[in-house]
Amino acid sequence: MSSGDGDSRVAGDPADLLLAVDGLQKHFRVHGSKSVLQACNNVSFEVRRGETFGIVGESGSGKSTLGRCVLRLLEPSGGLIEFQGHELGALSKRELRLLRKDMQIVYQEPMESLNPLWRIGNQITEPLRNFTSMSKAERHARAVELLGFVGLRPEVADALPGALSTGMQQRCSIARAIAAEPKLIVLDEPTSALPPETETDIVTLLGDLQERLDLSYIFISHDLALVRRFCDRVAVMYLGQVVEIADRDELFARPRHPYTQGLLGSTLTPNPRARVGRGDRRVRLEGEIPSPIDLPEGCFLASRCPFVLERCQSEFQELRVLSDRHQTRCWRAAEGDLELAPEDQDVPASSREEAG
Repeated sequence: MSSGDGDSRVAGDPADLLLAVDGLQKHFRVHGSKSVLQACNNVSFEVRRGETFGIVGESGSGKSTLGRCVLRLLEPSGGLIEFQGHELGALSKRELRLLRKDMQIVYQEPMESLNPLWRIGNQITEPLRNFTSMSKAERHARAVELLGFVGLRPEVADALPGALSTGMQQRCSIARAIAAEPKLIVLDEPTSALPPETETDIVTLLGDLQERLDLSYIFISHDLALVRRFCDRVAVMYLGQVVEIADRDELFARPRHPYTQGLLGSTLTPNPRARVGRGDRRVRLEGEIPSPIDLPEGCFLASRCPFVLERCQSEFQELRVLSDRHQTRCWRAAEGDLELAPEDQDVPASSREEAG
């Protein structure tokens, strides 16, 4: 694939590649005007088989839009998406529909994706009706089996969604997502509507299912602690762009992009020294976030970055490979002009903040 963002690919066995997104864009026309909201801008990344790929960022960064574009639930405005060697944009409607059994999604709010008038068993078997030749009895038996996979009793198949707790509803959504034996599941904030004790159970369940069924996940979340626990690699989004991609441990121990370090350093933890770097040397991002309708010409973070130079305000920032498993959209970090690891260097005084 030729990347619309330069060569942002990382090394790896081609046989392990499940999904490749190259230069993806998604723009929305603003109603009643000629303006365009740029929700995703030149997004490129890869997902390997059996991997959990995390996507983090503040609200409005484009995370959920990106997930829906990957599954072609939203039509991208540009770029390429390859899944299992198939370019999705080149497929006919029939071909795309057949491939959908291998790509599923679990939403943030289970009651928004479950039909309140359908019994759970019917909803779990819907993918089986669409993608298999199973008989009605076989589908029912499979639904009961899937409920067991997600820790629910067989009688739940006869229940309506409204009779179940939120955690049970989400387990039913997961059961439906795995019914057709997909290869990739997009998890769009799957635990954010759940109480803390249920969140832990659902994350444990997802991990068990991944190992049991050889699943790959795209895990979209704003919960950095959860991402650190659950993901293998992580992409950080800001204003529709991926600004950094790295292995989980590398990203949390040594973030290279100023936005990533500001985002991770702002996370409250019981132990301030457990924050990114040292608790008393964190990058602080100030100022207003630019509008996605009127984006800056250069680096999108330039107006808020304590390390900004004149060049940053006019030069387009590409996603560049720093090492085998680390990429960043900051030319200063990529060229060695800016070293952001707080354990090695002091952050400028203007960006220091005393830990409480």
